[in-house]
Amino acid sequence: MAFKHFVRDSWLTASYYTGLSQLYHALAGRKRGVISYHNVLPVSSLSAFDTYNVDVTASVFDKQLTFLKNHFRVLPIQELENPQAQGLFLTVDDGMLNNYEILAPILEKHELSALFAICPAMIDGELPHIWRDHLFLLFQQAQGQEIFLPIDQYQRPFKITSESECLNSLTRQSKKYVYENQIADIYGLVREICAKNGWPYAQVKHDPLRYQFMNWGQIQDLTKRGHRIASHTMTHRVLKFLSAEEKQYELAESKKRLETQLNVSVDILVYPYGSMVEIDNATVSTAREAGYQTALMNVQHHSLPESSLTLPRFAFPPIADAPHLHAIVSGYKFLFR
Repeated sequence: MAFKHFVRDSWLTASYYTGLSQLYHALAGRKRGVISYHNVLPVSSLSAFDTYNVDVTASVFDKQLTFLKNHFRVLPIQELENPQAQGLFLTVDDGMLNNYEILAPILEKHELSALFAICPAMIDGELPHIWRDHLFLLFQQAQGQEIFLPIDQYQRPFKITSESECLNSLTRQSKKYVYENQIADIYGLVREICAKNGWPYAQVKHDPLRYQFMNWGQIQDLTKRGHRIASHTMTHRVLKFLSAEEKQYELAESKKRLETQLNVSVDILVYPYGSMVEIDNATVSTAREAGYQTALMNVQHHSLPESSLTLPRFAFPPIADAPHLHAIVSGYKFLFR
């Protein structure tokens, strides 16, 4: 795997510095794209426990924005619904405190705007954490202990070591269990895991910038600074696993609560997770019925209908390497896949 990555990175670097990837972009590359971010953290290096690979350091984020402005056209988020607008848009998922304290000031430094996807139930404290984060934090807190998990029907104890891969592996296995069993009541499952291990179902000690949500005042302030707000559903569950009534609640109620709290129109949806594993035709239909005009996925290609409600996005790895970033934005990296 290391050799494969070395060959890929060498090829991307050579293509960039010889102008090949720029030529591809000018002739046939991506003319419009939406980039997804999550957390921007004020650290020099990311934690070994970056389970879902959605974090980036503030320094790298700043360099990525500089790169985008130097090589591409980054558009105001107000132009997102304009199908004729060619360039890049920035979006930020989940609404964590770092979005306001760290990420937004860097955007302001670069005179850029973004779309922030918010889960109202999380902002209102109806749940302690997004379920994946909650599981990870519980496992992190239980290092050195033996715990019981549903991945084997709570039959044998799992010993959590201090090795980061142990934490990451157990979190990924738990997520796999959720997906394989298409569990709709995911927060009920977290409660069950807590009960089986004698843990309270409550907020776990955490880094507030990474795991605490913004408040309504901060979100309101983002709108005053020229950013936009999108629904990210009420509770960040896997929509495809939900009943029709639950889908309707997640999508319609989140839109209603955001509009009530912020006194702005919210007609953009950002699907949680965002792949075809989590989204189906019924989900897209419910989004339309709930009144959304635009919805964003987290894939570059898909087979779902209603293009305005299934707009693709792509993410950056947490690097500032210009050849690699250019290959992603232009689409050159995916040319031979």
